[in-house]
Amino acid sequence: MNLLALAVILVLVEVGLFLIVSLQRRSFPWLITKRDELPTFDSRALQKFMDYSFDPHLGWVRRPDSSGIENGQKGPITFHIDSVGSRANTFEKSPPVIAAFGDSYAFCRQVEDDETWEAQLSRQEGFGVLNFGVGNYGVDQALLRYEGMTLPDTVRVVVMGFVPETICRIQSYWKHYLEFGNTFAFKPRFIIDSEGRLTLLENLVRSAEDFAIFHEKLSEIREADGFYEKKFRSHQFRFPYIFSLMRNPLKQSMLISAVALRGVWRALGISSQRMENIPFTLVMKNNLRDAYQLYSDSKSTKLLSAILIRFQEEAQRRGHIPLVVVMPQLLDLKLNKNKVAPYQGYFSELARQLSVLDLTEKFINTGFEKLYINDQYGGHLSVDGNRLVAEEISTWLKFKRESVI
Repeated sequence: MNLLALAVILVLVEVGLFLIVSLQRRSFPWLITKRDELPTFDSRALQKFMDYSFDPHLGWVRRPDSSGIENGQKGPITFHIDSVGSRANTFEKSPPVIAAFGDSYAFCRQVEDDETWEAQLSRQEGFGVLNFGVGNYGVDQALLRYEGMTLPDTVRVVVMGFVPETICRIQSYWKHYLEFGNTFAFKPRFIIDSEGRLTLLENLVRSAEDFAIFHEKLSEIREADGFYEKKFRSHQFRFPYIFSLMRNPLKQSMLISAVALRGVWRALGISSQRMENIPFTLVMKNNLRDAYQLYSDSKSTKLLSAILIRFQEEAQRRGHIPLVVVMPQLLDLKLNKNKVAPYQGYFSELARQLSVLDLTEKFINTGFEKLYINDQYGGHLSVDGNRLVAEEISTWLKFKRESVI
């Protein structure tokens, strides 16, 4: 093959890749290009976010006295937020004794208000359980929410519940660099400073005006974000696209193929929920594998430990008993069948310093498929899964009974 023929082939491949990525990114924002360095905010979507979710300190939070509906596997799921910002719990017939913080596994996405593990625990124990979980939170945001709240005097136990992937979320300053396309999600984060202290970097986007001029803050955001260089730039398609593909050839090729196959099935009118979920499921699997690598990184585990130890110290200062609950996603268990998950050793070691319930083994031994709703977000807990969480916390409470009640 002469040089001219090779050059023609390379040009054709480059043009083909450019056209494919340009077409697919319209319906799948996880294929990112140079344009995603400075995304344009949809004004209506941004206004809705500002009205219903935005928080200048935490990034986002559910508004008190609000409600919402999301698509569940078997139909619409309704949630209600009460006057104090807790997810509603009709089983609360006495003052609250437990307050839960964390991510969507604490909030209990995909189940109704009375099916959350907090509601089921409240029914089992006969006292109130507050649910301050927020979707897509890292433990950093959950800790800050706890620190910023005045809880009822009756609260004795505080639970921090989250998925193992939180080790990624705590290194994110703008979620767009970790979860491509999540452009409204600016957040605070902690770092370990040069003197070994846990230091808070405040959220830099605190108002509608800040969203309008966010590009002026990008250099500071990029420097502080743990994923701009090692993930966002690594996965970004930019000229020449061939070189971009070769930075992550397997991941990018599988993703492009999955989106293309989904498009063919749509065109034929035979698409299914499983087919629709395949591209994002690939993304979720890659995200979890990235998280597992961080559990072998001393800087990452040191940061996570510092945040959780600060949670314990804050709880003790306020006269609360702290409990950390680790709830694996369905994909966590599928990816680690018949082997120890990479995060389990870390949490086993952490349990020497504070109370930790890592529910991974319990879920595996119970037959985990029925414990989850197989959604595209890694698999949230079903009613049965939430019941098991409530039972495990109830068992833990038996050893704390005298100090709790």
